[in-house]
Amino acid sequence: MRWVIGILAVILIGGSYFLGMHAKSSQVKKETPITESKAEKTKKNDTPVESDPRDLASFGHGTNVKQTNNDFSPEDIQNALDTGKPVVEKAISSTTELVNSIVKEQKEMKEAEQLRIKDFQKTVTQDVRDRVDAQVEMLNEAAQIAHMMAAGSYMAKNEDVPFTNAENVIAEKLETLSQNLLDMAYSLETYTVAKSFETWNEAESYLPNREEKSLLAIPINEAIINSSSIIDQPVIAEPVTEEGNTNNESAIADQTDAEKYPEAITSVFKISEAMNAIYVEADELQKKFTPYKKKDGFSQFEYISVDDLKDLYKFDATIANEITASTHFEAPDYTTNGFTQAMESHRIIIKELDQLSLLLEDYPEDFQKDPDGTLMKAKSHFERIKDTAQTELLGFEKFFETAGPEAN
Repeated sequence: MRWVIGILAVILIGGSYFLGMHAKSSQVKKETPITESKAEKTKKNDTPVESDPRDLASFGHGTNVKQTNNDFSPEDIQNALDTGKPVVEKAISSTTELVNSIVKEQKEMKEAEQLRIKDFQKTVTQDVRDRVDAQVEMLNEAAQIAHMMAAGSYMAKNEDVPFTNAENVIAEKLETLSQNLLDMAYSLETYTVAKSFETWNEAESYLPNREEKSLLAIPINEAIINSSSIIDQPVIAEPVTEEGNTNNESAIADQTDAEKYPEAITSVFKISEAMNAIYVEADELQKKFTPYKKKDGFSQFEYISVDDLKDLYKFDATIANEITASTHFEAPDYTTNGFTQAMESHRIIIKELDQLSLLLEDYPEDFQKDPDGTLMKAKSHFERIKDTAQTELLGFEKFFETAGPEAN
């Protein structure tokens, strides 16, 4: 039982990250001239460009956020279904309370001490850090419980496992909510180490904005419904004669895996095509970044805008959608690791795209401060995206082969 739960729960991962992608475009010129004297001065400046405020690794800071796992038993699932809703509700409401108190205290300290934005870290007291650490633990627990509840709902509905209190749980939404809780935990942590806020308004709106886009993106009453009216009506199978049953079994035995699982093979093709498209697009965009060069007494450099990332976001959204769709159809057991790896690749790609979007918003200013470092940072994001897009999706190639030569 534990093994079966592990397989299904891993596949049952929604595409929540692509919902939070940056949709706004940035009006950025392709070439920005800077004077030679300023460029030379910048080359001598050893001060690194300030990092994405959400990038914990930039500050050498570890994370206490724990990804959900599948190391649970049927008893654990049943307990989560019986007692989990109040835990998840409490995690959400207490996080909102914490965000409100942090923002209020930050404003009061800023005004009382007349702090400038460069002194932002003074508002992140040890008490704030301690409260954030405690809240991250609560969000970790709630995310794991929501994950187990989603797995229980899925198995009760699709595998006839006799879990109780599963009929009111919408597995896909609750799984996405589980990941959103972890997204919020990560945002709380990064707030405590952020050093690149440029205005107090930006600092004060960061946590409320992240709360809206992650913590509250899926209302809990849409994921866990009080009414029991959503129970599906039982499906009564038509009687089958012994002869008809024998012929049917023989026909199924002669089918290839691609024929047995038409929805799965279509999904696998879409994921693979999207991965290839991501690699090609990322490679082309990466080449558009250039170091500064002298021209008519000025130094010029080329780069892209946030809007140029829209195709990468679209391809990644395809992967996320197919991973979510995989919860609704059967697939060969040997493709399980492939779907799991595709999910992990999606998480990496969307994280790199979001961080790259933030970098591009201030790219001209950052480039003038540190041309080499800023250029390297942008290209590094593309390298990680390309490497991830080339990750082997175990079992997919074997599945392709069952579709015959026309699949190639």
